[in-house]
Amino acid sequence: MFTMSHSPIGICEVPDISLLPSSEKRRKFRSAKYSYSFIEEIAKIDIGGKTVKNTARSGGTDNKNTDDLFGEFEKGIRYDQLPPIVVKIADTYYLIDGFTRIRALKRRGQVSWAFDVYEMNDGYTLEDLRDEIGLGANDHAKCKSATKDDFKTRASAWVARQDRVVSKEEVKTWINSISHTFTQKEVAAMAKSVIDNAYASTTLVSFNSDEAEAYLLDQGYKADGKTDSDGLVGRLVCAQPNGTYGPRNFCHVLKDVAEGRRSRINMYLPSGKKITDPEKLISDQKEEFETLWNAVKECAVLLKHDPDWTPFEFGVRPSQILDKDPDAGVVKI
Repeated sequence: MFTMSHSPIGICEVPDISLLPSSEKRRKFRSAKYSYSFIEEIAKIDIGGKTVKNTARSGGTDNKNTDDLFGEFEKGIRYDQLPPIVVKIADTYYLIDGFTRIRALKRRGQVSWAFDVYEMNDGYTLEDLRDEIGLGANDHAKCKSATKDDFKTRASAWVARQDRVVSKEEVKTWINSISHTFTQKEVAAMAKSVIDNAYASTTLVSFNSDEAEAYLLDQGYKADGKTDSDGLVGRLVCAQPNGTYGPRNFCHVLKDVAEGRRSRINMYLPSGKKITDPEKLISDQKEEFETLWNAVKECAVLLKHDPDWTPFEFGVRPSQILDKDPDAGVVKI
C-alpha cells in the first residue's frame, strides 16, 4: 500500500488542507458526522484542561507515544493521515481525538494545525462521541489500545446517562458498536460486569446469604436450618425463580417431614442483579414452592389408589467404566 512521505513544515507554517484525504475517507461514527476541515491555532483548541489526556482510556497519553510523534512531526506532516478531530459548541472547538498528537505538537512549539470538524447527530451527546472515538481504533500511528476496563468504565457511564433500565444485550451492542479486538465471550462478560455494577447498589440494599441470615436472626427468625420459637425450621432462600435455590430448599423441606418437622421459608433478594420488580421476584419464588408442593399433593392422590406408584423410574447411563461396561452402548442403572 502506498504511504506518503513527510512534507517538511515549520513551527510557524500551517498545513495545506487541500492535500488532506478526501471527505469520503473521513472516519464514520454513529454519533457524529464529518463537516469540514480548517486551520486553527492549537492554543485555541479546548483540550479539556491543562493536561492533554484521552478521558476514554485509563492510559490516556504517555511520554513514549508523545516522544515518537514528536519525532514524526520534526520530519514534517503526513498528508495521507487524518487530522485530529474537534467538535464546535457555541464558539469553542473541543478536542475529541488526537490528544497525543496535540501534546507532541505543543512540545514542538507548533502554532497552528489542521483539524477535522464533526457535527453531532441527533440523539447523541458529546460523551457518546468521546466514547466512540476514544475507545475505538485510531486512523493514525502510535495510538494506545483501549483496555477491557476502559470499555467497562465508559459503558457504565453510558448506562448511567440513560433514563431507563438498560439490558445486558444493549450493553453488548454498545460495546460492539465501537471498534475492538475482544471475543464475543469477553464482550458478554464485560456487559454482565457493567450491568451488575450499575444496578447492584441503586436497585436494592445489597445482601449476601450470610448477611441476610444475620439480619433475620437479629429479628428473631431462624435461617440456618434450626427450629424457631414456633417450632418451624428456618430456611433461607435467595429469591431467584428457575434457579437452584428453591428446588434445593424444597428437598430439605421434604426431608424434614420424615423427622416430623415443618419449615418456614424466609427469602432475600439477590444483589448484583438487574431487578426492575423485586416484589414480583418474591411472588414468583413463592409460586415456585407452591407449584412443587401441588405436585407432591398430586403424588399423594395417586399413591392413595396405588401405594406402589412412583413418579419416576431409573433408566440408563452411557458406557463409561472401562473394566466393567460393554464397549459403547448403555448400561441400566
